[in-house]
Amino acid sequence: MKRLVKILASVIFSLIIILAIGGYFFVRNFDLNKYKSYAEEAVANQLGRKLSINGNASLGISLVPTIIIEDVELANASWATEPQMVKVQKLELKFALLPLLKKQVIIDKAVLVGPQIFLETSKEGQNNWEFSALKTAPKVVAKSSGGWLISEAVAQETPAAPVAAENQILQNLVAKNIVIENGVVQYNNKGEMTSLNINNVTLAAPSFNENMSGRFDVVFNGEALNGDFNVGPLATLLAGNAEYPVMLNAKAFGIDLTVDGVVADLTTIPLFAANVNVYNPAGNFNAPETTLTAYVSGSAQKIDADIKLLNIVNNKIVGKVSFTQAARPLIEADLESDMINLESLNAASSPMAFEMPSLISEAQALSMVPETKVPYQALQSVNAKFNLKVGSLVINPAMTAENVSLAGALQNGVLNVAPLQLEFGGGNIKADMTVDANAETLKLKLSSQNILLQKLHKEFLVDGSGDFGVLSGGKTDVEAELSSKGQTYRQLVQNLNGLAVVMLDKSVIQTGALKFLSGNLISQVLDVLQFNSKKITNLDVNCAVIRADFVKGKAVFPKGIALSSKQLNLVSDGSINLINDGIDFTVHPYSGKLVDTNIAQALSSLVKVKGTIQSPKVTLDDAQALKAIVGVAAGGPAYLGSKLVLDADSSPCYTALKGTPYQSRYPAPGKVETAGQDMYQGAAEGVDDGIQAVKDTAKGLLNLLKDAKGKM
Repeated sequence: MKRLVKILASVIFSLIIILAIGGYFFVRNFDLNKYKSYAEEAVANQLGRKLSINGNASLGISLVPTIIIEDVELANASWATEPQMVKVQKLELKFALLPLLKKQVIIDKAVLVGPQIFLETSKEGQNNWEFSALKTAPKVVAKSSGGWLISEAVAQETPAAPVAAENQILQNLVAKNIVIENGVVQYNNKGEMTSLNINNVTLAAPSFNENMSGRFDVVFNGEALNGDFNVGPLATLLAGNAEYPVMLNAKAFGIDLTVDGVVADLTTIPLFAANVNVYNPAGNFNAPETTLTAYVSGSAQKIDADIKLLNIVNNKIVGKVSFTQAARPLIEADLESDMINLESLNAASSPMAFEMPSLISEAQALSMVPETKVPYQALQSVNAKFNLKVGSLVINPAMTAENVSLAGALQNGVLNVAPLQLEFGGGNIKADMTVDANAETLKLKLSSQNILLQKLHKEFLVDGSGDFGVLSGGKTDVEAELSSKGQTYRQLVQNLNGLAVVMLDKSVIQTGALKFLSGNLISQVLDVLQFNSKKITNLDVNCAVIRADFVKGKAVFPKGIALSSKQLNLVSDGSINLINDGIDFTVHPYSGKLVDTNIAQALSSLVKVKGTIQSPKVTLDDAQALKAIVGVAAGGPAYLGSKLVLDADSSPCYTALKGTPYQSRYPAPGKVETAGQDMYQGAAEGVDDGIQAVKDTAKGLLNLLKDAKGKM
């Protein structure tokens, strides 16, 4: 018995070896090329396009039945630009073994090497992937479940849809696993080209009616895209109008993207709904670090986004945004935030591609305003309606605005912001702005009420005995009405026209170091005028005004900087050229009587500030110096006393606001005071300013000013 078993085993083993050897020589010598014409004819009958197998067709030698076909081409539509729709360098098909024994053909794996696919839509709307032979085939499609956009974006399990007749071939031939390597897809959409270079794509589906999953590593129009996905069955996709689940994790254009949702009606007007998460690292798209979590739904005509969280460098925003497709698309937004910190958007604290210029805390040159073109084209490309509310708007650590609200509309290239409202410095600010992209113009109107200096900026709070700050009062109002025109931001600054006024009411100010303005124009002038002197620790201010008239890129201050206080009055004439940043100011401080310590103040009335905003220089006002020197030579120090009295303006704040809508805010000077000033100014004009010898003494006078400062 044992001998018989041994003989049978030996025979069976020998037969297996013989069959294997025979199969090997059969596969090795079997010529599939004889059957290429049959395959070409079958495809032509089914698709109505010519299939050309130009390369070799062979059976692979392995435990898995494999067909290898090289150099395959599928002809394009007759009207298309490219002669071939598909080219494949190498196609490798691996068949499931057991189904073959039952005469069933199931492709277990398909590998495409070097495929080139040319998709095209003609100007008449024809698509080259629509095959004429299939158009007449009857279709049986699944009906949509309906109402899915109202519910959450979660794929619903539905019975498999009946398969359309032309899809029966795909059901039999589509592989369970597909690998694409080194491929190219080009889409010519009515002359607009889109390209997709495929490094590697894998796709797996257990069956025609089960979900598909895969990975991709591609380059779309020069941008690298990679990730993984899990989507619905191919049968559902081909049905067109059924709900189709989509889950995607991708990295595209430098952004990390996660999508979990459904699409539907792919053959008509596609609908979609999905939970979306987006992460944009700092610097990408010249933007700060940004995270977005939103529920997005809609169609190609309108998209609605419910923003759960938009986090821009820890500035958190929520709200709703919608996009409606039209000849001029419409964007609608209703957003709000508890706090936005503008300083966090600065390149110094966050790695970004842009930096917000610090024009508030420092007197920097206006040349910093770039020649960058204003994006008028963007304003002309869309219409918009928007509302924004911010609980706290942090400008810098020392300045914060509260309860900011902004409403506006962009219609046919005209942007209207009306109004912008905020609480600032304990008061209220309201502004309206219009930007007309068609005319390249800008208009701004701003008004404030009840702002307090000590609440406007922390540096106006008194911290110590040597600190500059407001002890009481501090009520300040700001009014501005400006307009401009220009193609660049700098041109807008250069072409400013209008009026801006700042008015400070009765206050007590402690003199001292104004730390946040140290080293610039203001601190230099304050230093020359002895505001930091221990002799004057407090200024009892009646009023103070800064009035600027903007005319064609020049800010003119017609006696527009005024201070009226118990200890010292000050008037300044001057201008700032916004085109070249040049400044030219004459400063006139004065008091009502002559004492030893105000001789320096008398001499400082000869001070002139020139240079640029970035680099101001304190020099002598030559004309005033000549008058003073002539007067001193004739009458000695007594002349200075008379000058201080006669040249004084008893109502400098009224003078600064004269000719504006605000001139009645402060009392006008009496008739006697006005006549005295006019008489002196007429006499002063008679002084001979042409004496060369007197001009040579200007340098000595400046030294005298310095000496007087040193004695105080």
